Amino acid sequence: MRQFERYEKQVLFEPIGNAGQRKLAKSRVGIIGVGALGTNMASLCARAGIGSLVLIDNDRVELSNLQRQMLFDEGDLGAAKAQKAAEKLAKINSEIQIEAFVERLEPTNFGELLGNCDLLLDCTDNFATRFMINEQALKSGIPWIYSGVTAASGQSMFVMPFDTACLRCLIPENELVDDFPAVHNSGIIGSIVTIIASISVSMALRFIVEKHIERDVLCFDAWHLQCHRIPMERTPGCPGCRA
Repeated sequence: MRQFERYEKQVLFEPIGNAGQRKLAKSRVGIIGVGALGTNMASLCARAGIGSLVLIDNDRVELSNLQRQMLFDEGDLGAAKAQKAAEKLAKINSEIQIEAFVERLEPTNFGELLGNCDLLLDCTDNFATRFMINEQALKSGIPWIYSGVTAASGQSMFVMPFDTACLRCLIPENELVDDFPAVHNSGIIGSIVTIIASISVSMALRFIVEKHIERDVLCFDAWHLQCHRIPMERTPGCPGCRA
């Protein structure tokens, strides 16, 4: 009865229903990075009833984080983000399993931490880690969703290993990613974080419930209120997915 009450309104949404809610409850999702995107996505996943969440982040909460990292408050300053987020999420939904790892994700621990996940959510803030996620997820055959935000714009892309385009198809090796706009030099507004987090979690829920794979890159500008799609195909000769 408690389960029905918690998810009553979500179950009334016909594409999910009782069958879809059961699929969500059986799913295991890894969230890499528990900052701006990560706290928003983790909250949405926990409230939706994703049965098991794995949180990975080795950073600590700073004052400048509070503008956009929705699970934290002033009392959390200095705390480990992954652990503090797990504590907050447990108060939101005590019926799901939450694992928190206060460590940096590397190729050497990728399989141990994330190998049994059904889906990964990239909530990182640098391309070195994203390219590593791309490589390791392809090797492991784990689908993942790339999300990126800076200033007032953001994008989301679903990567199904050796089916959809991968991150290297979108951003070739010759791209100078260090020259891309980033939060440290372009700033960010909180609304774009929430928008992109919502888009990515919607992709995740639909994949878990319906096995739907979104093949376009979805982009949104929160300042000019504009959205568009970028059709993506696997790039012949891609070093990532070897298309």
